[in-house]
Amino acid sequence: MKRRHNLLLVALVVLSAIPAAAAVPAVDSGNTAAAAAENTSAAAAQEETKANYTRLFIDAEDSYRDAKPGETLEYTVTVKNGEEESVKVNPHLVTTPMSEYPMEKKWVSIDGPSNIDAGETAKYTVSVEIPEDVETADYRGLVAFTDETVAYPGRPSRPIHATHLSADVWREPTVKILSDTYLNGQVKAGDSFTREVVIENTGDSAVPLSPEVKTERRHCRGHCPDKLNPSWIDIDSPSQVAAGEKATVSITVSPPENADRGRYDTEINLGLKDPNREEGDDYWQRIDANFVVWTQPSEPFETSFQVSEETDNLSLTLMPERYGADNSDEVNFDVEFVSPDGEVVNAERVRVTDSGHVDLGARRSPRAAQQDGEYAVRSGGQEFVYRVDEPAAGEWTLRVMPENTMSFQYDLTREEASEEATTEPADETANETSD
Repeated sequence: MKRRHNLLLVALVVLSAIPAAAAVPAVDSGNTAAAAAENTSAAAAQEETKANYTRLFIDAEDSYRDAKPGETLEYTVTVKNGEEESVKVNPHLVTTPMSEYPMEKKWVSIDGPSNIDAGETAKYTVSVEIPEDVETADYRGLVAFTDETVAYPGRPSRPIHATHLSADVWREPTVKILSDTYLNGQVKAGDSFTREVVIENTGDSAVPLSPEVKTERRHCRGHCPDKLNPSWIDIDSPSQVAAGEKATVSITVSPPENADRGRYDTEINLGLKDPNREEGDDYWQRIDANFVVWTQPSEPFETSFQVSEETDNLSLTLMPERYGADNSDEVNFDVEFVSPDGEVVNAERVRVTDSGHVDLGARRSPRAAQQDGEYAVRSGGQEFVYRVDEPAAGEWTLRVMPENTMSFQYDLTREEASEEATTEPADETANETSD
C-alpha cells in the first residue's frame, strides 16, 4: 500500500515537469494550417502597425460622376501634409484588377504642385476626357499621390494616399416605352381584356423585340391556390422596332371560365435591346401585369335593415368598383326591396352620377378614357341612387344583382322627420294669422 503512494507521487512530479506546450493534445493538420494562417495575419497586422507611413490627408469632392461620350470631367482633390517637413508627391492614375471597367491612363491628366510644404494644403485638378467611341459603362480608378502601398493577406497591394474616381458613361436612350409599364385590369372568368404597349425607336438601326411572360414571377394573392397559367396571356408583337418608327405590342388576358377568382401578378419582359443602355439593364422594359379575376354570381346579394315609423323615405346608393375595367362593359344593377309583409318593391332609380379626376401636373395616361390637350383625365367612377317613398316600419330586405362589376359599395339612408320639425311650421303659421 505504501509503495503505491510513492509511485503516484513520482508520476505527479513527472507530469508537473512537462512543458505546457507538450501537454496540449495533438491537433489535426487542418487546425494547424488555420492556426498558422491566423498567426501570419496577426504578424502582418502587427508589422503594418509598426510601419511609418507618410501623413497625407486626402479629400475629393463629388468623385462619382455621370458623363456622356466626348465630355471632359474635372475633379478637385485636396491634399493636406500632416508632416513636419515638405513632402514630394507624384500624382498618377492607378487601376485595380477588381475593376471591371478601369479608366485608361491616356484619359487622365492631373494638374497640381509636386511638393507640399509642412502643414500646408494643396489642391489638384483631375481631368478625365471621355472618348466618343467609349462603351457605356461605369469606369473606375484611383488617383495616388505617393508610391507607398499597403497589402492585406489574400489581396493585391493598393496605394495608401489615394482617392477614388468614377465616370459613369451613358448615352441618351434611343428606345422608349410610351405607354404605362403597369398593366392592370379586371376580367370576368371566361372573358378577356386587352392592353397595348407603344414603343418608339429614335435610333439609326432597328432593335429586336421579343416579349415573353416571366414564369418565375407568376403568383396569385387571394382565393386562388394555383399560379397564373401563361396560356391565359396572348402577346401579339412584331419582331423588331424599325429605326425612327413606333411599334405596338398587344397583350390580351383571357382566363378560362373555371379560373379561380383572385388577384394575379406576373411580369412581361419585352426583350428589347437598346444600344445606348448597359448590357443586362432591362428594368425599364419590364411590364408589371396585375389583374383580378372575378365570377358573375348566380344569386343576388342580400342584406336586412330596420325602418322606423318616422322614416319618410329610404334611398340606396351603389358605387361599383372599376379597377382597370374597360369602359365598353356597362355596369348595371337589378335592385329589389322586400317590405316587412313580404311584398317585393321594385325601387325606382332616381340618379346616376359620373365622376372623374383632371390633373394638370401628371403625364397623360395612354389608357385615359378622355384626353384633351394638356389635361390628364382619369375616370372617378359612378354612383347609382334608388329610392322608396313612405316605407312601412319594420325589417326590410335588400337584394342586389350586379352586372359587369367585380365589387361594389352600398349606402342605405333612411330620412326621418322628427316631431319637432313637423310641428314647427304650424306654430309659425299660427303666429302669422294672429298678426
